[in-house]
Amino acid sequence: MILKGVNLAVKKGETIVVLGKSGSGKSVILQCIIGLIKPDEGVIKVFGKDINTLGEKEFLDFRKRTGFLFQSGALYDSMSVRENLEFPLKRHYGLESKELNSKVENALREVGLADAIDKMPSELSGGMRKRIGLARTLILQPEILLYDEPTTGLDPGTSREISGLIRGVQKERGMTSVVITHDMECVRITADRIAVLKEGRFIKTGNYEEVKTDGDEFIKSFFE
Repeated sequence: MILKGVNLAVKKGETIVVLGKSGSGKSVILQCIIGLIKPDEGVIKVFGKDINTLGEKEFLDFRKRTGFLFQSGALYDSMSVRENLEFPLKRHYGLESKELNSKVENALREVGLADAIDKMPSELSGGMRKRIGLARTLILQPEILLYDEPTTGLDPGTSREISGLIRGVQKERGMTSVVITHDMECVRITADRIAVLKEGRFIKTGNYEEVKTDGDEFIKSFFE
């Protein structure tokens, strides 16, 4: 069992960062929240409902309200940037071309990549792919956004840009966010609270300074 006795409440409108060693179950937590993995026991409540008891229509509505940004950005390589962003709108809402175009352009402007609308994923840098992946997630106007290692594989400057974008989006939209990351600069920039995971349980929660100044050797190792 990777997780045991995990108990975490995320407040509306905050960004909480889950910090832990590789293989400790951080990404599993996100996959449980989004419904990709069903836990053996326990309850996961989102929007006041246990997601594991939702019917098909309720679960689809839940997924519309919850965005997930994968490590790689998870763009469809055979589709242009425009087509990648149009895809979830067509699938969920069946929008017409004029409205589609407006929403795609607005989403790309929000992440600073309006000029990339007709590029293919193979033409994008790692940082651009992350931004386009975020734009595709934001286009459905989610209330909760889950980030799985959003700065992995990026140079320090680009990592700071992506972290700043995450923070800016959260502040502008009042969005609730859960971030999984090893990048301590990302933690510093994005976190309202940090939850430290060890051996399947959270051993410390608090803001950046509260966690950084904790005397526990395991916790201190992240900040050294």
